[in-house]
Amino acid sequence: MHATLKTLSHFDRVRVAHLKLEPEQEQFVDPLDLVFSELQGNGRPDLEHPFSIVVRHQIVGFFVLREKAALPEWAPPGVITLHSFRVGRGYQGNGYGRAATGLVSQWISTNRPFVRRLMLAVEEDNVTARHFYLASGFFDTGATYYDKNFGLQNVLEREINVA
Repeated sequence: MHATLKTLSHFDRVRVAHLKLEPEQEQFVDPLDLVFSELQGNGRPDLEHPFSIVVRHQIVGFFVLREKAALPEWAPPGVITLHSFRVGRGYQGNGYGRAATGLVSQWISTNRPFVRRLMLAVEEDNVTARHFYLASGFFDTGATYYDKNFGLQNVLEREINVA
């Protein structure tokens, strides 16, 4: 399996529209319509980066990276944060998500060489995602954040190695 990342524009929602999730997973992520609406309404599009995860010319996943002034309130300065990470239900269980988290670290190391940490917030009740992130090289910082839409979240972090 050879996964790659492909940058998307803030208007490429249709390219990832086929990435459906299991009903029990949907409660933990914003719908793609909302994600792309927020990307399009962002006053700083250069600081929010949507990506697709591609395997054999097929888009199998999607996520957004945020940096600098686009960071969420729970993130310290100088990091990049991961948002809306999803692998479509028909593609799950094949290692694409884990490959993508490694590719994200490589992208940061190459394109943002002064950034040393990738962070995310995962809902406390989302046991499956939390387990996935911890198995993919993230660790729990011990910090929590309360999101009005998703409830209590644990802040996780992954160190970025210099290229």
